Amino acid sequence: FKKKKKKQKKIKLILYISFTCIWLTSCKKFIDIPPPSYQLGSDKVFTSDGTATSAVTGIYSEMMLNQNQFSNSAITLYSGLYADEMTYYSSSDRDEFINSSLSQSSHPFLSTAFWSPAYRYIYAANICIEKLENATGISPVLRNRLLGESKFIRAFCFFYLTELFDGVPLTVTSDYKNNQNLGRSPYTEVLDQVIADLKEAKNLLPEQYAGTERIRPNKWAAASLLARTYLYSGKWQEAKRETDEILNSNLYRLSPLLNNVFLKGSNETIWQLQPVNPNWNTWEGKEILFETTIVPPTFILRESLVHSFETGDKRKDSWIASRIYMDDNVYYPYKYKVYGNNAPVTENYVVFRLAEIYLIRAEAKLNLKDYPGASEDINLIRTRAGLQNVNIPDEQALREALIAERRHELFAEWGHRFFDLKRWMMVDGVMKALKPSTWDSFRARWPIPYNQINTNSNLLQNPGY
Repeated sequence: FKKKKKKQKKIKLILYISFTCIWLTSCKKFIDIPPPSYQLGSDKVFTSDGTATSAVTGIYSEMMLNQNQFSNSAITLYSGLYADEMTYYSSSDRDEFINSSLSQSSHPFLSTAFWSPAYRYIYAANICIEKLENATGISPVLRNRLLGESKFIRAFCFFYLTELFDGVPLTVTSDYKNNQNLGRSPYTEVLDQVIADLKEAKNLLPEQYAGTERIRPNKWAAASLLARTYLYSGKWQEAKRETDEILNSNLYRLSPLLNNVFLKGSNETIWQLQPVNPNWNTWEGKEILFETTIVPPTFILRESLVHSFETGDKRKDSWIASRIYMDDNVYYPYKYKVYGNNAPVTENYVVFRLAEIYLIRAEAKLNLKDYPGASEDINLIRTRAGLQNVNIPDEQALREALIAERRHELFAEWGHRFFDLKRWMMVDGVMKALKPSTWDSFRARWPIPYNQINTNSNLLQNPGY
C-alpha cells in the first residue's frame, strides 16, 4: 500500500518524464529501443546498468528530438538574430529578436523553446543524480560515468539559462513543491553552481568516450565548459589551467580542412549531440539551408559580418555560402552543409570544439599579461584559416585581434557573439549603433517568460520589461 501511495504521489507532484532511448551501437546505425514503461523517478530504473544508462542517455535524445529548441538550434539562431550576426529574410514573428525588442508576444516562444526545455533537462538530471547517488545495483565505474554526465547536463543547462536570462532559480533537487516556489539566484551564484557541478563531473568522467563517437561527454567536455565558465567569471589562471589540461590530453587536433570541422568524425570535436530524427542531420541545417533554389532563404548573415573577414580568410569561403533570390544576393551560415530529407547522417551537432579552447586560453593569457603566449594561440587559429600570424606586444591591439578571431571563428555557434559582447562590456555600443531606435541597456538580458512569473510569485521580472 505504501509503495502504491508513494507512486501516486510522484505522479501527482513530479513531472512525468519518459524518454525514447536511442543507442548507438556502431558508426553506421541506430537501434531504436522501445520507450521505457516506467517513470524516470522510479527506483527500478537504477537497478541495472542497462536501464540506468538509458535513463541518462535518453536526456540527450530528448535534447535533439524536436525542432527549434534550446539545445539543438534555438540558442544559435535567436541569439544570432538578437545580436549583430544574423537577420531573417522576410518579416515574421522573429522581428522582435532582430530588433532586440522582445515584448510579451515573444514570451510564449521564450518559454517553450528555452526556459521549459532547459528546466525539463535539469529536472531529469536531478532525478538521475539523486537515484545514482544511492544506487547499489550498478557497476561502480558506470555509476560514476552516469553521475558525471548528469552533473554535466545540469551545469550545461544552467550555464545557458543564466547567460540568456541572468539570475534564474537554482533547482538542484527533484522536490517539485520546493522548486515551483524558488526565486531567482544571482548570476554569480548560478555560475558558482555550474563550476561546482563541472568540477565534480570532471572528476567522475573518464577521458575515454563511450563508443566510437563523441556524443556523450567525457572528462574533457566537462573541462571545456569549466574553462569557459572560469573565463566568463574572470578567473584567468583557472581558465588557463583547464585549457592546458585539455590540450595536453592529445585527444584533439585542429582539422586542417575547414569543411571537415562539423562532420561527426571530426577530431576537433570535444562534444557533439547526435541527431535522432531519422529524416534530418542537424536541425540547424534544416532551419538555415533549403531544399530547392525556389525556396526563400531564412536565417541570413548581416553583411557587416560577411564583409568584416580579412582577404583570404578561408572561413569565409568554407563556412559562408550565398545565393541569389528575387535578385537579392544573400549570405547564410554554411558550417552545416546537409539539409537532410532522409540523407545519411554525416553531421552531428557540435557543442564544444578545440578552436574555442585555444581562444579561451589566448584570452586567459592576454589577461595574465602573457602577450606572446596569447599571440601564439591566436595564430594557430589564423594559420588554419589561411591568414598571416600576428605578433602584437600591445595589450589593446592584441585584445582587438582576439575579439576579431572569436567573431570570425565562432560566428553562428551557440550564442558566442552575444555572450562575448555582454561580458566584454561592448554590447551597448555595438547594439545601439546597429539598432538605435529599439536598443536599451536592459535588453542585454532576456525577459523571464510571463507564464513562469504568473505561476510563481517569487519569480521577479528583469528590470525594464
